[in-house]
Amino acid sequence: MIQVAKLKMLVAATGAALLLTGGAMAGESKCVINDKAPICDGASICDIFDNTTLYKNENAGLIQSVALTGRYHGQYHDSSHTVSNSALAGANGSYGNRYWEHRRFRIGTKVKLINGWQFYNDWNIGDSNSGGEKLAGGDFWGSLDTFGLKGKIGDLSVNIGKQKQKVTREYATSSKNILTFERSHIVNEVRAGKPWGLTLGLETGGIKHTFGGWLNGNELSADGGGLGWPTTRTRGSLSYNAEVSLNDATDFHFDYIYTNNSGGNINGRGNADGGQESAYQHVAAFGTESDFGKLDLVTDVIFGLNRETTTGGGGTNRIAAGEDTFGVVIMPSYDITDRLQLVTKYAYASNSRLHRPQRGATRSGMTQYNLQDVNTFYAGLNYRICGDNLKLMAGYEYLSADLYGAGNGSIEGDTWMLGVRTYW
Repeated sequence: MIQVAKLKMLVAATGAALLLTGGAMAGESKCVINDKAPICDGASICDIFDNTTLYKNENAGLIQSVALTGRYHGQYHDSSHTVSNSALAGANGSYGNRYWEHRRFRIGTKVKLINGWQFYNDWNIGDSNSGGEKLAGGDFWGSLDTFGLKGKIGDLSVNIGKQKQKVTREYATSSKNILTFERSHIVNEVRAGKPWGLTLGLETGGIKHTFGGWLNGNELSADGGGLGWPTTRTRGSLSYNAEVSLNDATDFHFDYIYTNNSGGNINGRGNADGGQESAYQHVAAFGTESDFGKLDLVTDVIFGLNRETTTGGGGTNRIAAGEDTFGVVIMPSYDITDRLQLVTKYAYASNSRLHRPQRGATRSGMTQYNLQDVNTFYAGLNYRICGDNLKLMAGYEYLSADLYGAGNGSIEGDTWMLGVRTYW
């Protein structure tokens, strides 16, 4: 049965939720909002997130149900930085920017099939995934984010399609659930994107294993746009992930990606129009996730070996082929109340490009610098109106780093952020 009324309710109420959060917080319904198990007595604005199913008929045919999926992440930045090398930074040695960013806007469907299989797809709207600058114009459909089929054959989990190549705890966590506005510099530096590939998962001896094979490149149009279908005009990569429970509170993870880039001397995407490859030939991450009740802790130790040559910067500020990097991420979070969450994070990268959120300030025309000895400190508050389905975020991040190359100077600054995030 097609549930048109539910679709109308979802679309209308999602927009209203962003404007009427005061009503949700002050309503008469008694709700305990928890990411893992929301419990409510009476009606609540959060009920709209239970009404995403467009079709459901579990007793007939190939298709069991069809649900609408999507997310919108909008955020405001106020960023200011100082560069000690005036030759690179400009006459005054400082720069900054204030702007609203449509960080992510995606719409898709999730189709449940017989025997537990599922078809999934998510589409970036108006190119929001590249920063949101084009959201107000151009094509409505920007590009494919994910697209594929997953299920089980016996004890073997199978996922084939355009999907996330998981490495590190921060990147493996969906943007729907991450605790900070942006992932750390070291994570953005070593990770791959969402290439086309096949993953196979199984559990033996209490250890969950996932093996992956990937095509790094995709097809784009002449102007660099397009949906990003797979292509064989590319190089490949392999991945392995392992997860094991150390005790009732802590899980240990190991992630590894091999990218065929000839020790950093050749681009890992090959002759493809675009690519989703890691910039490093070898990436390894050792991480933990711990749940101590109200206190959670995420840690990662990350290595990247044999980087591709970076662009931009030029001369001594360009990272050469074959360079390595190392970094750590330590991120504790504490639930002050059922809704209000405090998050702090320290992250370090020995070598990295200037990544988000500080990269956004370069919209004023500055270079995306190459950095070394990168230190960032983050502190923020998340107010979960409807768990992660609808939350408000506020955060501050401080950056201190040297510009890559001997004698190139340093960069220091801070970024304040406010945002709203919702998904269904």
